[in-house]
Amino acid sequence: MGGPDARLSIDESIPNLVSTIDAYEGRGGLHYLDYLGRVVPW
Repeated sequence: MGGPDARLSIDESIPNLVSTIDAYEGRGGLHYLDYLGRVVPW
C-alpha cells in the first residue's frame, strides 16, 4: 500500500483521488472505487 515499494508516488495518486471524491460528491450510496474512479468489484 505504501512505503518505498509503492506503485505510485503521493504526487501521482492524490490528484486522482481528489478528483474521484469530487466526482462522487452528493451521490448517495456506497461506492468501492480505485484512485482513478473505477468501480472495484467485491
